[in-house]
Amino acid sequence: MRLLPLLFLFLASAARADLSEGSLTGSLPEYHARDAKAAVVTEHNLLSSERFWPYRVALTRAWQADGRAQALAAGSEGVLIRVDPAGLARIDFGRDGLYEVPIGETDLLAAANRIRAGEVEKLAPNFVLAVGPRLIDSAADSLRPFPYGATAGERGFLCVFADPDAEGFAALAGALAAVRERHGVMTIFFPQGAHADAHVRERLRALAWTVPFVYDHLSEGYTRTLLSAATAPPAILLQTQEGRVLFQSRARADVVSALELALAAAFGPEPDATPVARRAP
Repeated sequence: MRLLPLLFLFLASAARADLSEGSLTGSLPEYHARDAKAAVVTEHNLLSSERFWPYRVALTRAWQADGRAQALAAGSEGVLIRVDPAGLARIDFGRDGLYEVPIGETDLLAAANRIRAGEVEKLAPNFVLAVGPRLIDSAADSLRPFPYGATAGERGFLCVFADPDAEGFAALAGALAAVRERHGVMTIFFPQGAHADAHVRERLRALAWTVPFVYDHLSEGYTRTLLSAATAPPAILLQTQEGRVLFQSRARADVVSALELALAAAFGPEPDATPVARRAP
């Protein structure tokens, strides 16, 4: 039976165990988010202050989501997936569900300012902490974990959600190969459907698209947690290392031109790269 779709609470504790006890994939490099000289974090600068986003947040008072019979109690804790420009925090409350919660209903700002001031240590960027230890290295000669620390220096992540056996997957992989690891952005594949990890690895190798991929039994949970309800797989999601969304779309081979524009807008032009506007259609 596949795991429950909301896994970030479990993965948070598992990732911390990897860091404290060591693992086959190694530990993350030393990381410091604190900067007491930075501006106090408010709702107005929360997006630009994402390096201070806490991994876990809690409700400061009882809050009831639309369609939910009971309110979530004050103090209910969840994992912060991201903050959006509308002032909502996407929070995974585990068994209690995944909700978009107004920032003012949470301790997010207070927790962010504790990180900024150095009162609380942040182990790693939020997405790195959640996903880093859950990847397989498709470029390896055998089925083995992707080095955990290798995700730490990336500026962002291109998440690709697709069925590796679906018609059109080869074309999609070929199109996305053109932007692989550009701008300091790592591509991560989230396989859709039930596939053995060995099969996914061989499929990616056969297409010469040897990007790291999430363990298949975890992929469904990550997919539902990361993608908005309006964007169903196959899909792509470009985000920062903290989880802030830069671009999200249904995945098609012809979406690459829009993705290139989003990459350039977020991370600047590639050195010696041909300007996007001059590329052939």
